[in-house]
Amino acid sequence: MLLKEVRSAGLIVAYVGLFFSFLMLIPWITSVLTGWEGGKSFLWSGLMAAIVCVLVVIACFGDQPKITTRFGILVVNMLWFLLPILCAIPLANSSANLSFVDALFEATSGLTTTGSTIMTDILSYDRPILLWRALMQWVGGLGILSLGLILLPFLRIGGMQLFKMESSDRSDKPLPRLVEISRSIIIIYVILSLACVVAYLFVGLTPFDALTHGMTTVATGGFSTHDESLGYYDSTTVLWVAILFMIVGGLPFSVFVAIFFTRNIPKLDPQVLTFILIIFFSSTLLLLYQNGEETRSIYVNTEYIFNVVSIITTTGYSSGDFMNYGSLGPILFFFLIFIGGCAGSTAGGIKVYRFIVLGQVIKTSLRQLIYSKGVFLLRYGNKLVDQDIYRSTVTMICCFFACLILVTISLAFCGLDFITAISGATTALANVGPGIGEIIGPSGSFKSLDDVEKYILILAMILGRLELLVAMAFFLPIFWKQ
Repeated sequence: MLLKEVRSAGLIVAYVGLFFSFLMLIPWITSVLTGWEGGKSFLWSGLMAAIVCVLVVIACFGDQPKITTRFGILVVNMLWFLLPILCAIPLANSSANLSFVDALFEATSGLTTTGSTIMTDILSYDRPILLWRALMQWVGGLGILSLGLILLPFLRIGGMQLFKMESSDRSDKPLPRLVEISRSIIIIYVILSLACVVAYLFVGLTPFDALTHGMTTVATGGFSTHDESLGYYDSTTVLWVAILFMIVGGLPFSVFVAIFFTRNIPKLDPQVLTFILIIFFSSTLLLLYQNGEETRSIYVNTEYIFNVVSIITTTGYSSGDFMNYGSLGPILFFFLIFIGGCAGSTAGGIKVYRFIVLGQVIKTSLRQLIYSKGVFLLRYGNKLVDQDIYRSTVTMICCFFACLILVTISLAFCGLDFITAISGATTALANVGPGIGEIIGPSGSFKSLDDVEKYILILAMILGRLELLVAMAFFLPIFWKQ
């Protein structure tokens, strides 16, 4: 039975791999049409990957097993651990002359929409390479939406069952069937991406920059075509376009599905209101702190808001260096890294709803302490939170900080200083992008890290994107028993 499940999971991975193989042809076709250099490596990499995937399809083709939790965990882990290797092939074979670990780091960062990069002097790279980075993040963001809205609720992971969409429940779900939900998500994702590209064109970006930044903004990925990120443009309107679409990317896409495909305005999700309030109060606090002694320009104040939104949505764009925001800046941004966006969005982090559930747990525990014989129910908005959701939410948060400690110690053991180690671990697990400090901060990159340190961060990025529990279950011996 286990062998049958592994074969079937391998078949699914091979089909997805074929899709990415054809995706590799886009930079090559674009280079042929435009005359850009550096496109041939994507042709040969795509053909090589396609041949391997076809052989795997032939070897694994057969009867499909019953869809179970174990099979779901197996498929998700195989996808997220193997696809970065596949996507690293064209980077390793390109004119970028990246080592395998550097190519794998960049591909993993792209697919998980982390946004951390080892590339410096980005303008020196051929445009097909920059286009491939944006494509990886865009498709990765779509995969994250599927993971967060369909697979994780089905697997009952990390409290995500709170947002489960079941075909049998038509009362408060946007659409009756998961196939329709998936199709709706793709349509909305494409429309929002196109709207972002058009908005960037309207405020003065070149077509190529508008396309690449449009894809990485809605995906809350943060890969840019400039070392200075969006700060390169020195434009208030560019920053506001990014702010708007980063917030959109950080919202639950189930809300958009409900609005645009059922034409019903859903009840306000508590995590949406909390998400907006965190952005508002964090931005206000930073603005008051920075404008205390002298009033800053409109652009600089916009930059403060932009960086707050970029970090909390785990996009990772930068404009200026928040390490220069006095004593408050680095501390504020470090804690914002943990929060992340809403469940069912492209953003990473612990997620806002988990903090809401945790707050309800603390509130209920305090009431129970005072009224020992009282009965208090956990609620998320108008919904009752059962013990499974409470348990998995608390477990996820505990596992996050346990992994944070382990990754931080591992990086420190490799020789990194405390600030770089803990911020690197945090930004990788939360899929944010830039860390804190001179080495991996907004003005730095991950290029100078040793290979072992990069492998540790690669693993951390995948663990963070898999919400930890999915990956941890995969490595338990009991998982592999018949």
